[in-house]
Amino acid sequence: MSVDATKEQFEHIEMFGKPALFTDARVDISTLPLGFYCYNLRGSDNDPGRPVTLELHVGVNHAGTVLTPQKIKIPESGYKRLKDGLNFLDEEISLEQFCREYQIDFKPRLAIQPASNREAGIFYAQDPDTDRMMGAIGHVRIDFGQSGKEFWHTWHPRGDESLNSAAFKEELTQVVDQLRDSVLKDLRAMDRFCYEHGGKIDGGWRQNYGYIIETENYRYCLRCSPGQGDYHAYLSCFDLNLQRVNLAKESTIAGELSGNKKKGVLNQLSDHREQIQEKDVVKPKAKQAGKTDPSL
Repeated sequence: MSVDATKEQFEHIEMFGKPALFTDARVDISTLPLGFYCYNLRGSDNDPGRPVTLELHVGVNHAGTVLTPQKIKIPESGYKRLKDGLNFLDEEISLEQFCREYQIDFKPRLAIQPASNREAGIFYAQDPDTDRMMGAIGHVRIDFGQSGKEFWHTWHPRGDESLNSAAFKEELTQVVDQLRDSVLKDLRAMDRFCYEHGGKIDGGWRQNYGYIIETENYRYCLRCSPGQGDYHAYLSCFDLNLQRVNLAKESTIAGELSGNKKKGVLNQLSDHREQIQEKDVVKPKAKQAGKTDPSL
């Protein structure tokens, strides 16, 4: 089980002469503040609790996790021997206290919430009327390539072009940049994230996972499909203010027409998850000329 970095009490350490934080637990990388790096310690076969190497990922003989505001270069071998590089300072400290002590700007990440299966419909393409009601702006289609380490993406508009404003584009870029440090880092990271965070939703020919990120003005619905043979992720974007207004209107109308059999958008979305058909499943994936700005 991974711990939340913002709630964990760490041991204050020096790693190769630089201040850092240590815990013997695994850390959920999606909870790291911006600007921090996460590394794992591997113990020896004879004494798994005694750290001997620093690595990005450790399965067997995990001896702890190190957080640092400075990047540590890991050799091509995949590990860096500690030797005398790990020094405990005999002090417990939280991440926020660490930032204050070293005058580091504490920038928490956006919260990523796993979806429930009843919300599955919002992670798939809707009919134009439903998209308008939900304040849809468009979605980003993402693929990690054959190696699982690339990042190809294309933008597909789904709503009023005026919603695709400069402010939205700027925020979308920030959201994607943060996701690329965790769930969208690469295919392996996505697979691990989905395993640890749940969020299973119906639809597709293999298991999909849904996650919701909300900001003041927008809702982002990330659908993950960890495995080769299909596109790996779709990030659907909605104008949250427009969505609230439209759903409030619909609720009022539904109350006035409660005697008829007309279904509201939310009930239609619930039905929609039972009818989902992946349009791209049988099509071979074509490489897209990825743009440096994911907001397009």
